[in-house]
Amino acid sequence: MDLKAYYERIKLEKPAKLDKNALDEIVRAHQCTIPFEDLESNYLHNRVSIDPEVLFDKVITRKRGGYCFELNGLFKDFLCETGFDAFCVFCRVKSMERPVMHRGVFVRLEDGIHYVDVGFGGPTPFGSVKFEPDVKQDVMGETWWFEKQDDYWWALKRLNSDGEEEVTLNMTLQPQPDIEFESMNFYCCTNPEGRFVTVTLVNLRQPNGYYAITERTFTSSIDGVTKDKAIENDEEFRSLLKEYFGIVL
Repeated sequence: MDLKAYYERIKLEKPAKLDKNALDEIVRAHQCTIPFEDLESNYLHNRVSIDPEVLFDKVITRKRGGYCFELNGLFKDFLCETGFDAFCVFCRVKSMERPVMHRGVFVRLEDGIHYVDVGFGGPTPFGSVKFEPDVKQDVMGETWWFEKQDDYWWALKRLNSDGEEEVTLNMTLQPQPDIEFESMNFYCCTNPEGRFVTVTLVNLRQPNGYYAITERTFTSSIDGVTKDKAIENDEEFRSLLKEYFGIVL
Protein backbone atom coordinates (compact mmCIF):
# COMPACT_ATOMS: atom_id res chain seq x y z
CA MET A 1 0.00 0.00 0.00
CA ASP A 2 1.16 3.51 -0.83
CA LEU A 3 0.96 4.96 2.68
CA LYS A 4 2.07 8.40 1.56
CA ALA A 5 -0.85 8.66 -0.88
CA TYR A 6 -3.29 7.42 1.75
CA TYR A 7 -2.13 9.98 4.32
CA GLU A 8 -2.30 12.70 1.70
CA ARG A 9 -5.87 11.65 0.93
CA ILE A 10 -6.93 12.11 4.57
CA LYS A 11 -4.74 15.22 4.96
CA LEU A 12 -2.53 13.86 7.72
CA GLU A 13 1.06 12.83 8.26
CA LYS A 14 1.95 9.41 9.61
CA PRO A 15 2.06 9.67 13.43
CA ALA A 16 5.34 9.18 15.24
CA LYS A 17 3.66 7.28 18.06
CA LEU A 18 0.97 4.67 17.47
CA ASP A 19 -1.31 5.26 20.45
CA LYS A 20 -4.97 6.08 21.09
CA ASN A 21 -4.48 9.78 20.40
CA ALA A 22 -3.00 9.02 16.99
CA LEU A 23 -5.76 6.50 16.25
CA ASP A 24 -8.47 9.01 17.18
CA GLU A 25 -6.91 11.65 14.95
CA ILE A 26 -6.74 9.25 12.02
CA VAL A 27 -10.39 8.20 12.46
CA ARG A 28 -11.60 11.80 12.59
CA ALA A 29 -9.55 12.81 9.57
CA HIS A 30 -10.79 9.80 7.60
CA GLN A 31 -14.46 10.46 8.40
CA CYS A 32 -14.09 14.11 7.32
CA THR A 33 -12.33 13.45 4.01
CA ILE A 34 -13.61 10.14 2.59
CA PRO A 35 -17.38 9.95 2.12
CA PHE A 36 -19.73 7.08 2.77
CA GLU A 37 -21.51 6.41 -0.54
CA ASP A 38 -23.28 3.68 -2.47
CA LEU A 39 -23.04 5.26 -5.93
CA GLU A 40 -21.36 2.21 -7.44
CA SER A 41 -24.33 -0.08 -6.80
CA ASN A 42 -27.15 2.48 -6.84
CA TYR A 43 -26.26 5.14 -9.40
CA LEU A 44 -23.70 3.47 -11.67
CA HIS A 45 -25.24 0.00 -11.33
CA ASN A 46 -21.90 -1.78 -11.04
CA ARG A 47 -20.78 -4.72 -8.94
CA VAL A 48 -18.80 -3.57 -5.91
CA SER A 49 -15.33 -5.09 -5.50
CA ILE A 50 -13.63 -5.39 -2.12
CA ASP A 51 -10.31 -6.43 -3.61
CA PRO A 52 -7.66 -4.30 -1.83
CA GLU A 53 -6.00 -3.04 -5.01
CA VAL A 54 -9.34 -2.11 -6.58
CA LEU A 55 -10.39 -0.33 -3.38
CA PHE A 56 -7.16 1.64 -3.16
CA ASP A 57 -7.55 2.81 -6.74
CA LYS A 58 -11.18 3.80 -6.19
CA VAL A 59 -10.94 5.47 -2.78
CA ILE A 60 -7.42 6.89 -2.71
CA THR A 61 -6.37 7.39 -6.34
CA ARG A 62 -9.76 8.35 -7.82
CA LYS A 63 -10.95 10.02 -4.59
CA ARG A 64 -14.26 8.19 -4.30
CA GLY A 65 -15.91 6.82 -1.17
CA GLY A 66 -17.72 3.59 -0.44
CA TYR A 67 -19.74 1.63 2.09
CA CYS A 68 -18.63 -0.51 5.02
CA PHE A 69 -17.33 -3.57 3.17
CA GLU A 70 -15.11 -1.24 1.14
CA LEU A 71 -14.09 1.53 3.53
CA ASN A 72 -13.62 -0.46 6.73
CA GLY A 73 -11.78 -3.20 4.87
CA LEU A 74 -9.38 -0.75 3.26
CA PHE A 75 -9.05 1.14 6.55
CA LYS A 76 -8.09 -2.05 8.38
CA ASP A 77 -5.34 -2.70 5.83
CA PHE A 78 -4.18 0.92 6.10
CA LEU A 79 -3.96 0.71 9.89
CA CYS A 80 -1.98 -2.54 9.71
CA GLU A 81 0.37 -1.04 7.12
CA THR A 82 0.86 1.96 9.40
CA GLY A 83 1.86 -0.35 12.24
CA PHE A 84 -1.33 -0.82 14.23
CA ASP A 85 -2.72 -4.29 14.99
CA ALA A 86 -6.22 -4.17 13.46
CA PHE A 87 -8.85 -6.75 12.52
CA CYS A 88 -12.40 -6.82 11.14
CA VAL A 89 -15.51 -8.25 12.83
CA PHE A 90 -19.12 -9.11 12.00
CA CYS A 91 -21.78 -6.53 12.92
CA ARG A 92 -25.56 -6.32 12.88
CA VAL A 93 -27.10 -2.88 12.37
CA LYS A 94 -29.19 -1.90 15.41
CA SER A 95 -31.34 -4.97 15.99
CA MET A 96 -30.20 -8.49 16.79
CA GLU A 97 -33.07 -9.60 14.54
CA ARG A 98 -31.22 -8.33 11.49
CA PRO A 99 -28.62 -10.40 9.60
CA VAL A 100 -24.92 -9.55 9.62
CA MET A 101 -24.66 -6.64 7.18
CA HIS A 102 -21.81 -4.50 8.49
CA ARG A 103 -18.04 -4.80 8.69
CA GLY A 104 -16.48 -3.25 11.79
CA VAL A 105 -12.87 -2.76 12.88
CA PHE A 106 -11.08 -3.30 16.19
CA VAL A 107 -7.54 -2.13 16.96
CA ARG A 108 -5.36 -3.69 19.65
CA LEU A 109 -3.56 -1.12 21.79
CA GLU A 110 -1.55 -1.61 24.98
CA ASP A 111 -4.61 -1.16 27.20
CA GLY A 112 -6.96 -3.41 25.21
CA ILE A 113 -9.01 -3.36 22.02
CA HIS A 114 -10.71 -0.26 20.62
CA TYR A 115 -13.55 -0.08 18.08
CA VAL A 116 -13.23 2.25 15.08
CA ASP A 117 -15.52 2.79 12.10
CA VAL A 118 -15.13 4.87 8.95
CA GLY A 119 -17.75 3.08 6.84
CA PHE A 120 -21.08 3.34 8.60
CA GLY A 121 -23.82 5.48 7.11
CA GLY A 122 -25.47 6.14 10.49
CA PRO A 123 -24.34 7.56 13.85
CA THR A 124 -20.66 6.74 14.28
CA PRO A 125 -18.14 7.47 17.05
CA PHE A 126 -15.92 10.42 16.07
CA GLY A 127 -12.88 8.47 17.30
CA SER A 128 -12.20 5.13 18.96
CA VAL A 129 -14.27 3.44 21.67
CA LYS A 130 -12.43 1.14 24.08
CA PHE A 131 -14.00 -2.24 24.62
CA GLU A 132 -14.74 -1.90 28.32
CA PRO A 133 -18.22 -3.28 29.09
CA ASP A 134 -20.71 -0.85 30.67
CA VAL A 135 -18.15 1.96 30.94
CA LYS A 136 -19.54 5.11 29.33
CA GLN A 137 -16.90 7.02 27.38
CA ASP A 138 -16.84 10.55 26.03
CA VAL A 139 -15.89 10.61 22.36
CA MET A 140 -15.68 14.20 21.15
CA GLY A 141 -18.68 15.24 23.24
CA GLU A 142 -20.77 12.12 22.60
CA THR A 143 -21.31 9.22 25.02
CA TRP A 144 -20.59 5.68 23.78
CA TRP A 145 -20.19 2.31 25.50
CA PHE A 146 -20.41 -1.47 25.09
CA GLU A 147 -23.09 -3.65 26.65
CA LYS A 148 -23.31 -7.43 26.62
CA GLN A 149 -26.11 -9.05 24.60
CA ASP A 150 -25.21 -12.72 25.07
CA ASP A 151 -22.13 -14.93 25.13
CA TYR A 152 -21.24 -13.96 21.56
CA TRP A 153 -22.68 -10.53 20.78
CA TRP A 154 -22.00 -7.07 22.19
CA ALA A 155 -24.01 -3.89 21.62
CA LEU A 156 -22.33 -0.59 20.85
CA LYS A 157 -24.64 1.98 22.42
CA ARG A 158 -24.80 5.75 22.62
CA LEU A 159 -26.83 8.57 24.10
CA ASN A 160 -28.68 10.26 21.26
CA SER A 161 -29.50 13.98 21.00
CA ASP A 162 -32.54 13.44 23.25
CA GLY A 163 -30.40 11.83 25.94
CA GLU A 164 -31.90 8.39 25.27
CA GLU A 165 -29.92 5.17 25.05
CA GLU A 166 -29.87 3.50 21.65
CA VAL A 167 -28.06 0.60 20.02
CA THR A 168 -26.19 1.49 16.84
CA LEU A 169 -24.50 -1.85 16.19
CA ASN A 170 -24.28 -5.35 17.60
CA MET A 171 -20.92 -7.01 17.05
CA THR A 172 -18.71 -9.97 17.81
CA LEU A 173 -15.12 -9.78 18.98
CA GLN A 174 -13.81 -12.62 16.81
CA PRO A 175 -11.39 -11.52 14.05
CA GLN A 176 -12.69 -12.34 10.58
CA PRO A 177 -10.61 -12.75 7.39
CA ASP A 178 -11.47 -10.65 4.34
CA ILE A 179 -13.00 -13.61 2.49
CA GLU A 180 -15.85 -13.80 5.03
CA PHE A 181 -17.23 -10.49 3.77
CA GLU A 182 -17.34 -11.40 0.08
CA SER A 183 -20.82 -12.95 0.08
CA MET A 184 -22.29 -10.17 2.27
CA ASN A 185 -20.86 -7.54 -0.04
CA PHE A 186 -22.20 -9.34 -3.10
CA TYR A 187 -25.68 -9.48 -1.57
CA CYS A 188 -25.64 -5.78 -0.61
CA CYS A 189 -24.56 -4.54 -4.03
CA THR A 190 -26.82 -6.82 -6.12
CA ASN A 191 -30.02 -7.40 -4.14
CA PRO A 192 -32.68 -5.59 -6.23
CA GLU A 193 -34.66 -4.78 -3.08
CA GLY A 194 -31.66 -3.84 -0.93
CA ARG A 195 -30.98 -0.36 0.41
CA PHE A 196 -27.67 0.03 -1.43
CA VAL A 197 -29.34 -0.69 -4.75
CA THR A 198 -32.60 1.20 -4.31
CA VAL A 199 -31.57 4.30 -2.31
CA THR A 200 -28.90 6.86 -3.22
CA LEU A 201 -26.79 7.52 -0.12
CA VAL A 202 -23.86 9.89 0.24
CA ASN A 203 -22.61 11.52 3.43
CA LEU A 204 -19.48 13.16 4.70
CA ARG A 205 -18.82 14.19 8.26
CA GLN A 206 -17.49 17.63 9.12
CA PRO A 207 -15.88 18.77 12.39
CA ASN A 208 -19.03 20.84 13.02
CA GLY A 209 -21.72 18.78 11.27
CA TYR A 210 -22.22 16.86 8.04
CA TYR A 211 -23.29 16.95 4.39
CA ALA A 212 -25.56 14.28 2.97
CA ILE A 213 -27.52 13.22 -0.09
CA THR A 214 -30.45 10.84 0.37
CA GLU A 215 -32.18 10.06 -2.89
CA ARG A 216 -32.67 13.49 -4.46
CA THR A 217 -32.39 15.61 -1.32
CA PHE A 218 -29.19 17.40 -0.31
CA THR A 219 -28.81 18.11 3.43
CA SER A 220 -26.36 20.53 5.01
CA SER A 221 -26.17 20.37 8.81
CA ILE A 222 -23.49 22.74 10.07
CA ASP A 223 -23.20 24.27 13.56
CA GLY A 224 -26.63 22.92 14.46
CA VAL A 225 -28.38 24.50 11.48
CA THR A 226 -29.92 21.93 9.13
CA LYS A 227 -31.07 22.80 5.62
CA ASP A 228 -32.62 20.51 3.00
CA LYS A 229 -32.62 21.20 -0.71
CA ALA A 230 -34.32 19.24 -3.47
CA ILE A 231 -31.95 18.20 -6.27
CA GLU A 232 -33.59 19.19 -9.53
CA ASN A 233 -31.62 17.20 -12.10
CA ASP A 234 -28.61 15.00 -12.74
CA GLU A 235 -26.36 17.95 -13.56
CA GLU A 236 -27.05 19.50 -10.16
CA PHE A 237 -26.56 16.10 -8.50
CA ARG A 238 -23.11 15.70 -10.00
CA SER A 239 -22.24 19.30 -9.16
CA LEU A 240 -23.11 18.73 -5.48
CA LEU A 241 -21.08 15.52 -5.45
CA LYS A 242 -18.03 17.42 -6.66
CA GLU A 243 -18.46 20.54 -4.48
CA TYR A 244 -19.31 18.95 -1.13
CA PHE A 245 -17.97 15.40 -1.35
CA GLY A 246 -15.05 15.71 -3.76
CA ILE A 247 -16.57 13.01 -6.02
CA VAL A 248 -16.21 13.24 -9.78
CA LEU A 249 -17.97 10.46 -11.68
